[in-house]
Amino acid sequence: MSFKPACSVYAQSGINSPYSRYGIGILTDRSTSFGKAMGGIGTGMRKVNTINTLNPASYSTVDTLTFITDLGFSLQYGNFKEGKTRINARNSTVDYMAVQFRMLPKVGFTAAFVPVSSVGYSFTTTKVISSTDEEIRTRTSQYWGNGGLRLFMGGLGWRPSDWLSLGMNASFLTGDITHYVIDSYSDNLISSRPLTYTAEIRGLNLDFGTQTSFPLKGGRLVLGAVYSPSSDLLCDGMRIELGGDTVDYARHGTFSLPQSVSGGFSFASDKYTFGADVSYQGWSAASFFGRKDGKDCLKVSAGMEYCPDITDKRLFRHSTYRAGISYRQPYYSIDGKKGPSEYALSAGISIPFAFSYDSRSMLHISGQFVRVQPGSGGMITENYFRLNVGVSFMERWFMKIQAD
Repeated sequence: MSFKPACSVYAQSGINSPYSRYGIGILTDRSTSFGKAMGGIGTGMRKVNTINTLNPASYSTVDTLTFITDLGFSLQYGNFKEGKTRINARNSTVDYMAVQFRMLPKVGFTAAFVPVSSVGYSFTTTKVISSTDEEIRTRTSQYWGNGGLRLFMGGLGWRPSDWLSLGMNASFLTGDITHYVIDSYSDNLISSRPLTYTAEIRGLNLDFGTQTSFPLKGGRLVLGAVYSPSSDLLCDGMRIELGGDTVDYARHGTFSLPQSVSGGFSFASDKYTFGADVSYQGWSAASFFGRKDGKDCLKVSAGMEYCPDITDKRLFRHSTYRAGISYRQPYYSIDGKKGPSEYALSAGISIPFAFSYDSRSMLHISGQFVRVQPGSGGMITENYFRLNVGVSFMERWFMKIQAD
C-alpha cells in the first residue's frame, strides 16, 4: 500500500489519516485545555471556575460572580510509516468553544461547541489482479474522504448538597461525511467507475453525570460517573453513487451513536491534584452507513497537576503544571482485523494573564505525543505531536460596586 496525505482537506477536517476512513472517523477526546494536558481526564475532576464538558455535574462549581469564556485550538504534526515509506503532514483545527455562568443558586449553565470526529485522508493502493508470462495486470485504487461530526451542547449542573452534584447535557449533533474511491487498471480495456458514499447527519444526544465529594486527610476526594444512552441519527442526503447510478438509503438506522459509561476520581490538596478515568463505549451496536461492524472499546487515562503557590505573585510560582497519559482501544475493525490502538503522553502549563482579585484569566499551553499502533502487520503506524493552545477568560462580571 502507498498513501499520500491530502493537504487540500486539512482545513476542513483537521486530520490526515487513512484510519479516518472507518466508522465515523478519528474520535476526539472532547476535553478542554486543562483536561488535554492531563491525559483527557474529566469524569472525576471538579475544579472551581473551570469548564469541564466531560461531566455536566461539574458545572455547579462556577461561582455567582463569574462568567467564563473558554476556547482552544491545536496545531498537529503527523508522521506516517509503512515499511520503508514515511510521509509527514501538518494540520490545524479548532478544538472547542465554551461559556459558563451561574444561572440560579447552586445551578451552573454551560454552552459549548465540540468536534466529535474528523475524516480526512487521501491515499492509493496497488494490487496485482492477474499475472502471466506476457503481462501483469494491476488495479490501482485511489481513496479520498473528508468531513466529520460536531456537537452543540447545552447543560446544567446542580448541587443539591455540599457532597453531591448532578448534571445533564443536551447536545445537537450535526455533520457530513464523504468517502470516494475510484479504481483504475493497467489494462485499458477495463473501464473505471467511481464510487462515492455521502451522508449528511444530525441528531440529539444526552449525557447524565454525577459527582460526589468528601474531605480526606490532606485534601478532598471526588468520585464521578457519566452515562450516555445510545441514539439513532437522522441522515439527510444519504446516498451511494456508482458511476452515473445513485442509490438513496433509508433515513433512519443508517448511523447511530453507542451507549457509553465512564467513571473517574480525583484527589486535590493545596498544591497537587491527580486523578484517573475509565470509559466504555458499546460501538458493536452502533451503525455506520447501515452496517454494524464496530467494536466495543475502553479508554483509560490518568493525570496530575501541580501549582507551587496560588497566592504567590511571581508568574511561574502562580502557574499550574500538568501531565497525563492515556490508552484507547480501537472501535472498528479493518477487513476483519483489529484496528489500531492509541497511546498518548501529554504535558502542559497554565499561565495567568494577570495577578489580581478581578482577573483570573489563563493561557493554557500543552503538548501531546500520540502513537497510533496497528493491531496487525501490514498496516500504517502513525505518530503525532500536537500543540494545544487554549484561552480562558474568567472575570467577575456580576459584582455590584458600592460607593460610600
